[in-house]
Amino acid sequence: MTIPSGMNRRTFLELTGGVAATAVLGTGLSLARATPAGAQTPGRFGNPAQRTLVVVEMEGGNDAINTLVPATGTYHDLRPTVALGDDELLQFDGLAYGVHPALAGLESFWTAGQFAGFYGIGLPQQSRSHFVAQDAWRSATPGEPATSGWLGRWLEATTPVHEVPLRAISLGSDTLAAQGATGRAVAVQSIENFRLSPPHGNQAVIDALAAMGADPGTGVFGQAQAALPATIEAVDELQAIIATVAPTQDDLAPDDTAALFAAAQAIIQADVGTQVLYLTIDGFDTHAGQRQRHHDLLASIGDGVDTLFSGLAATGHAERTLVLTISEFGRRAAENGSAGTDHGNGGLAMLLGPAVARSAIYGGADLNDLDDGDLAQVLDARSVYDNALRWLGGVHGSFEGDWSKLDALAI
Repeated sequence: MTIPSGMNRRTFLELTGGVAATAVLGTGLSLARATPAGAQTPGRFGNPAQRTLVVVEMEGGNDAINTLVPATGTYHDLRPTVALGDDELLQFDGLAYGVHPALAGLESFWTAGQFAGFYGIGLPQQSRSHFVAQDAWRSATPGEPATSGWLGRWLEATTPVHEVPLRAISLGSDTLAAQGATGRAVAVQSIENFRLSPPHGNQAVIDALAAMGADPGTGVFGQAQAALPATIEAVDELQAIIATVAPTQDDLAPDDTAALFAAAQAIIQADVGTQVLYLTIDGFDTHAGQRQRHHDLLASIGDGVDTLFSGLAATGHAERTLVLTISEFGRRAAENGSAGTDHGNGGLAMLLGPAVARSAIYGGADLNDLDDGDLAQVLDARSVYDNALRWLGGVHGSFEGDWSKLDALAI
């Protein structure tokens, strides 16, 4: 039997990780494709990543206007209940916007020149539907069927000789963004369950699966058999890394944000070749009772990023780590009748870390010049994606067009 076009051992690593290893281990995994070849000699899981991009998706549509607050009286006119008081807002030196008090952890990034904000960001003909807008942001192909992700296409475009099963990992949820045509990222949906489910819980079955790779057959099934031992070893290694993350008293939900950031830190410091980490933080669809809910969500992001870089700085990994925050759309400029805000248009993205060229806000938010009640789109999300991929290195192949004019990173 011949191997179908486009199928190879890396493809089978993804298939066996998603079918065989997941069925046995109960962890909801599918394994990613290989890492680019580098100057170093690969270890068990390839070269340590020279750079790691951590994407934090604020799922549900983050309210940009209450995150960085425009200095205008119109803000309070539009939001008599939801608006933050002037005495509540943080003032970062030189920043022309008030900052939500929950983001105090990001002030040191602004002061150090490591905070780039992109205000009024979006995609052409952006939908107010969560599903349509999320697919567009994750694929970076607005108006087209979402069949692969912007990160997944970059991963495939930079495929090398040596396999690194843990090159791309999604935490909190699987994501289209890291899915290519023939591979996808490892998905750890529950940190707590992943930590508590031992990889060798059913040792007899594990041993039998591993033995299948000792004398593989030919053709498609033979390729799958050959990939099994490496798949099982990679799952075992990732579980050992996750097990080092100490649970906190708040670590009660599968998507607990503090646990996701702690897992990201442990993975980066483990030097297993991870170049892409994708964290999905749900709950930003704040139609009602927004003030306290939004405060708690933003605090989890600000504190998580601050703690992540503080930990990475101690081991020398901070300089080669970059955080990108995104959300599928912003919220309406005016509040609704439920002390919340509804789906809007222009939003806010951030790049954080030593790789940022200078602290600055690109674009802007003019509440006196709204687009049908929304912040106007003044920046295309693909320009920020392009900057992040050029920082990672290699060709990106993620979307058509020249988006290289944005120079927010010290590439």
